[in-house]
Amino acid sequence: MDVTYYKISEKTSKIRNISEVITSVLAIIVLGVLRICTVMFSWWSWVDYVLYGLFAITVLGALWSIVIEHPLFYKTFRYGMTDDYLFIKSGIFTISETVVPMAKIQSIDLNQGILMRKFNVFSVTVTTMKGHHTIPYLEESVAKHIREEIAKLARLKELDE
Repeated sequence: MDVTYYKISEKTSKIRNISEVITSVLAIIVLGVLRICTVMFSWWSWVDYVLYGLFAITVLGALWSIVIEHPLFYKTFRYGMTDDYLFIKSGIFTISETVVPMAKIQSIDLNQGILMRKFNVFSVTVTTMKGHHTIPYLEESVAKHIREEIAKLARLKELDE
């Protein structure tokens, strides 16, 4: 079966990087407040070492995500459709390919978080009896087209059965 796979939006890495920076900054602020509390309330000295370790893990984790994980996610996430199936392929180290029969799709949702709204991208989530399957970071026109196409194909399959 020949399937044409498509990439998600080029804005993916940028959105994920901004989200990572926000999360890391909030974590560092919490660690800073805890460090101030250790000084003010004379907490045990080992608490400082734990806080320094958590700070290092936060910074290294953010760097890993921004430099390696997010660009690889964009390069490896793909989706495709035929008249009968929706294909979702993802994975950096472990590749996962999901095949969703159009006839089994129960609902289609468009989701858009705060950062996604700023960049005008959506996630399309299809629901089956088995669970949810998401295609993230799609341009608005692409997301709406996919939603309409899946709705049309799923409805046709339902009428055939």
